[in-house]
Amino acid sequence: MRGGGGDVQSNHPRDNRRISRPKVKSGCRTCKSVAVVAFSLRKKVEADWASRIRKVKCDEGRPACHRCVSTGRVCDGYGVWGGGGNFYGHRQRLTVLKETSVAPWPPGSVSILAASAEETQCFEWFKCRAAKKLPGMFVLNFWDTLLFQASLNEPAVFYAVLTLSSIHKGEILNGNSQGRSDIPDEQEQFMLQNYIKAISHLQPHFSNKDKSSVRVGLITCVVFVCLELLRGRFRTAQTHLQSGLKVLGETQNLSNVNDDSIFLLRPSRESIDNWIVEAFSRLHIQVVLFEQGHRLPCLILQVPGPEPPILIFHSLNEAWKQMERLLNEIFHLAKQVRGQRASEYLSLRDPSTLLRHQQHIQAELAQWLNTYEASKEGLQGRESGGMAFQLLCTYYTMANIMAEVCLWLDNELIFDSCTKQFVSMIGQMTNLWNVRLSGSQVRALPARYMNMSRSVVDVGWLPPLYYVALKCRVHQVRLQAIRLLECTSHREGIWDSKIAACVARKVMEIEERDFYRDVDTADDFPLSSSPELWDLSLPALPESYRIHEVKVVLPDGPMDSVFLFYRQRQNSWNWKALVKEFNVLRQCWMDERTGEKAEM
Repeated sequence: MRGGGGDVQSNHPRDNRRISRPKVKSGCRTCKSVAVVAFSLRKKVEADWASRIRKVKCDEGRPACHRCVSTGRVCDGYGVWGGGGNFYGHRQRLTVLKETSVAPWPPGSVSILAASAEETQCFEWFKCRAAKKLPGMFVLNFWDTLLFQASLNEPAVFYAVLTLSSIHKGEILNGNSQGRSDIPDEQEQFMLQNYIKAISHLQPHFSNKDKSSVRVGLITCVVFVCLELLRGRFRTAQTHLQSGLKVLGETQNLSNVNDDSIFLLRPSRESIDNWIVEAFSRLHIQVVLFEQGHRLPCLILQVPGPEPPILIFHSLNEAWKQMERLLNEIFHLAKQVRGQRASEYLSLRDPSTLLRHQQHIQAELAQWLNTYEASKEGLQGRESGGMAFQLLCTYYTMANIMAEVCLWLDNELIFDSCTKQFVSMIGQMTNLWNVRLSGSQVRALPARYMNMSRSVVDVGWLPPLYYVALKCRVHQVRLQAIRLLECTSHREGIWDSKIAACVARKVMEIEERDFYRDVDTADDFPLSSSPELWDLSLPALPESYRIHEVKVVLPDGPMDSVFLFYRQRQNSWNWKALVKEFNVLRQCWMDERTGEKAEM
């Protein structure tokens, strides 16, 4: 650990204290009390952790201490040095444990005791503000356990966390003002210095390539992805994410069976590795949702055997993890269909196989809903559980639509059969909006301003709103989704509400053109209302008006342009490929660029 530590202070009188003995800096987290820092962070961090950790002598067995295992307890392991996890809580597996032990890994060379006052203050901001807000509603163990532990043991992670905290603090306190100078201010200089330090401390781990070094690299990579997302450098964030996923796959030595459309990962015996996989999976799914699975491989978690159905969700995070898995399955099936279509002269897969895959996903979605309903009483009553619980239902409805249409990727008319589900989604999200209105004053910020105090690095309600706006062709339903996006001024990972709203409105304008010119669409409806029956009676857009395969290239800086790519059918064989550019500085769409493209 950084800094020697010492025991949590005793409240016993001075003359009753035991004789001092040499302090042990090793031992598993279950047996050892946390004594990490000696400055102002020390008492707060130790109070948080020591309250739930036993203070007894640890025998330091690997990968789980024998004292924990022999008494039936779950060993919390040795942090980033390995060990621990529920897998090790079974005495009958002791033989396996000895065969899979992890060698201890020396702590980082830079002591947190040497942290400056500015670094201390920045870490305190992370602990009290950033780490509580950024993870979003479905909090992972990566954020509330692993990252704190790793940052207090590894310089690379510590300085990456300071960089993230500095960005978060700067965005909230200073905003993203249009008048920023090209010369970095003190806050930005501090951020860049810590970014450089984090990268510098990663260099030895790149050359070591042992298990501990890979873990440090992956943990730091997750932080790098998140801080670049907060900076609005979306393409850089995606580069970090793809690099991390590649390393993750290589460390597991899993073959993708010559299929570059998927990342195959498997569960680990150690909780720390599972937490890292969960963090990457969470970041990956938000990117896949944004790109609708066009370019990115899907992430599939391999399970060694058939799993029994889950009868109850014990947490919101557990419910989301299952939904995340099903969304990845849907995108994987869509990729298989896309591959079949691209090689129509080669029978890659029997269509009946694809149909069975679809039916299997739909059956699992039905099972998910049953478990969701059975878990309602327990999950809704928890703090902040109400909105998150409702949001899960919205994702379920969206996943149902995706599963229903994924075998007909070239048929945009098929979405008309899902109108009731789109109406249900917009009703659910309108309810969420009304709850938010009742809790605080909400107002739309100017086009280029973001409310970073509401920004998170996880998905929220932006993906479902965007999906409705692009795929539902009922005018008022999609317009309501767009207006809700326009009244939102925050980021959810790669999802920027201003960019999503801008693209969604442009897609609607491209598709509808003059189709409703002679119809009173009553666009000034109250945002808090749900669509009426009359709103659903407007004539549907014909196929020739609809665009296909919307792809968005995000900016890699606050002044970069946003590019919108899409295809439009010319006739039964030919397509027109089009590109539109949104100039962020001018806040307008530039001239259209077109190119003829024939469907092969």
